[in-house]
Amino acid sequence: MKGITVQSLLEDKSYGLELELIAGSKGVGRKIYNPRIQKLGLVITGHMVYLHPHRIQILGNTEMSYLKSIGDEEGERIIKELCKNDVVCFIVTRNLKVPSFFLEEANNRAIPFLRSKLITSVFIERITKLLEEKLAPSTTVHGVLMDIIGVGTMIIGKPGIGKSESALELIAKGHRLIVDDVVYIKKMGAIDLYGESPGMIKNLLEIRGIGIVDIGRLFGVAAVRDKKRIDLVVELVEWHVNEEYDRVGFREDKYRLLGIDLPLIRIPVSPGRNISTIIELACRNFILKKQGINTALELEEKMLSITKVEEKH
Repeated sequence: MKGITVQSLLEDKSYGLELELIAGSKGVGRKIYNPRIQKLGLVITGHMVYLHPHRIQILGNTEMSYLKSIGDEEGERIIKELCKNDVVCFIVTRNLKVPSFFLEEANNRAIPFLRSKLITSVFIERITKLLEEKLAPSTTVHGVLMDIIGVGTMIIGKPGIGKSESALELIAKGHRLIVDDVVYIKKMGAIDLYGESPGMIKNLLEIRGIGIVDIGRLFGVAAVRDKKRIDLVVELVEWHVNEEYDRVGFREDKYRLLGIDLPLIRIPVSPGRNISTIIELACRNFILKKQGINTALELEEKMLSITKVEEKH
């Protein structure tokens, strides 16, 4: 199961958490698996039934003021009961002072206790974004991911069918490469899938007969981007004479990935077909459909209306 350590929160420089360790240093190797956080407002009053120990526990001004108001004896009792639940870690915001008995209990049970200078609302926004991105369900797909006129298009197909060569033609036309060969995909939120490149192959494209080329250096920084939401999947398949292919556009196939169904278009590959232009056309047609314009359905409606007129006569 995917997780991140408390130590990685301390070391993170990308999300501006501004964290320092104030107790429980022996527990910084603990792993966080839950992308949700918990504000300890209700729990700190003694309602332990509402505690979710596997979430990061946030303490702000309200929680610390309450602990101060009930006195050390009652505060110690609540904190000892709280820490018995093997909490993954505590984080106090606003650079607030923490009662010594709380820090002692965290040390005794090796529960990391961190502090941030940020106000609670800002900190929660930043930590939530970090957890959602780091703990998002993920997978990898063999293919090419492109940004074609704003449409995140993943091109798949068996090895040697022409995915990278089509991508090169699309790049030459002004479209952008996200990744070739291995698309690393994360599920963000309920319905969005984002693709990006593993660091080692970022900006690189493999063309048989030429080798590995750096698209960023050859075509400029405008020809590449770091990540893109995946909107459409295009599968390149071998052309078979005896096989029926969709000629009108009524078929709506799906490509299921991490529990999400993406629109899928299958393009048969044969000599003489300009695959990159067809892929670009598929993206333009995808945009039209998003705007409520479906040429195939419009044609069907026209044909039906003509048929009805002929039947009347």
